[in-house]
Amino acid sequence: MGKTHTTARTFFFGSAILASAGIAQAHLGSFAPSDGYSLSVYSGAYNWCDVAYYNAGQYGPNSGGGPGPSLHVPNSALWKIDSTTAGGFFGSAANRSATVGTAPPYPTTNPLGAPAYIVGDHGPGRTDNSSLAVRNDNPLGSVGPMKYTYDFDTYDTGGPVAASVTTGQVSFDLFMAATPGGPGGTGAFAGEKFTQSFMDASGSIGAQWGYARDNEIIWRAGNTGFWNQTGLFTNGAWDGISTTIDLSAQTFELKFFDVVNNLWTTLAPAGTALGNSMGNFAKLGWQMEDGVHGGLGGKNFFDDAKLTIPSPGAVALLSIGALAASRRRRS
Repeated sequence: MGKTHTTARTFFFGSAILASAGIAQAHLGSFAPSDGYSLSVYSGAYNWCDVAYYNAGQYGPNSGGGPGPSLHVPNSALWKIDSTTAGGFFGSAANRSATVGTAPPYPTTNPLGAPAYIVGDHGPGRTDNSSLAVRNDNPLGSVGPMKYTYDFDTYDTGGPVAASVTTGQVSFDLFMAATPGGPGGTGAFAGEKFTQSFMDASGSIGAQWGYARDNEIIWRAGNTGFWNQTGLFTNGAWDGISTTIDLSAQTFELKFFDVVNNLWTTLAPAGTALGNSMGNFAKLGWQMEDGVHGGLGGKNFFDDAKLTIPSPGAVALLSIGALAASRRRRS
């Protein structure tokens, strides 16, 4: 998305009051310094800049304009590492806890274990030299997946608390550049490599998408059961994903963008039932499996994220407009 936070007008639906109804777009953006992301948070020999260790996404002109980057206790802001998995540059939660504990201050020596982290302001980027790098270099089958969550805040929503938006349609777009895939073309499911979850404030997962170890795009409603294989592959190019979640109907739509062919393909058609109910759209889950290698040290890159969400006032105004239209039809 663009570098500045914007509020757009909705379409006119026959009532002047609807002109003030609005949508807001997220500041996740390009994961650049202007969006509140940095590669140079730490002093010393290593720039330990995992997003869970500082106020990532909460400073800069697109994210409130406050000071930053600023170190804080791990997992105390928007980005959080799942406590049972690797992450924060450490190959296991035990090593991370023993070395980092309740830092800051953080150690300036090389962390123990294989690199496992999420880092912002990392090149290459899709529209600039910034992106989000996700990496889990643990040996295959050792500690399992690395899991993070990101909580949308008021700069993502344009004002309201994300959990307060409980009706209407919300959408999320993201572009990816995956590590090279393994052997494919057999039709067999190669196992997960990356998974992203659409979650409400309570942690209920309505739907997931991701890509397998051979980079086949996969998706499913909810977070259990078989994955839907698509026969579509992402291979290091900036392909995209777009979802629209209808909180009122408890349904969703999912599309994939093939950048090479400049083609959008519908994976889950509009009206597909969510696997679990979502009271709102308040969190994103990020999961990278272990044993992911190849390409720039096993890094997978994500860029140009955009959230579009109706404000509570917009939903109320749309309801008023619908009610007024209904009354006109009956009169």
